[in-house]
Amino acid sequence: MPRFRVKYSKEGPARYSSHLDMVRFFDRSTRRAKLPVAFSEGFNPHPKFSFASPLPVGVAGLEEYLDMDLKEYMEPGEIALKLAPNLPEGYRILDIKQIEDRAQSLMSRVSRADYRATTHLPAGYSIVELGTAMNELLKQQEIFVTRTAKGKVKEVDIRPGIYRLSGDVKGQTLEINMELLIGSTGNVRPEEILQKLHQYGVPVDPEDFQVRRTALYAEGVTGPISLWEV
Repeated sequence: MPRFRVKYSKEGPARYSSHLDMVRFFDRSTRRAKLPVAFSEGFNPHPKFSFASPLPVGVAGLEEYLDMDLKEYMEPGEIALKLAPNLPEGYRILDIKQIEDRAQSLMSRVSRADYRATTHLPAGYSIVELGTAMNELLKQQEIFVTRTAKGKVKEVDIRPGIYRLSGDVKGQTLEINMELLIGSTGNVRPEEILQKLHQYGVPVDPEDFQVRRTALYAEGVTGPISLWEV
């Protein structure tokens, strides 16, 4: 059964759709495109889709991934040609390729993600002040955040999952770039980093940032590699 990896983006109004909405959109779009998608067996069959990692509502994704099983082979270009015009506004096909049908699932391979957060900055705040706030955060050996799961509140140390943090001030635009842990071993949320930077003096409400996930990685032999390459 041929399997294909779809690289796509999710921006504009699409970033406000939930992960469940997105699964439904792709199901509906592949049906409209008349693609021979394979379905699971059983009482409630569903399309054989495998997504890399859910995007939080409101966060755009510039390089997202979906593995899709088809009942018969099609040229990747033909799949893109049929699928692209049937997707909702904000979704765009970037590339499609065939992969091994026994390839590990995307969700089991993803381990890191890049994020870019931008916002309007009050006048007078400098790159030097931003650098100081970032250095103060990164020199902490432990960075605890409060999370609630299944009705239980717990403290989580996110410091080991912050791999890279940088930023820039361009006029009155503030840009924060982050490489963070994601996947089955844990998850560091970009809004948690923005909240901590706010505590260290960045004069912007974390909710005022526009956040984009720009890349997803797996752990390779010599370091992180794009999910497109695994």
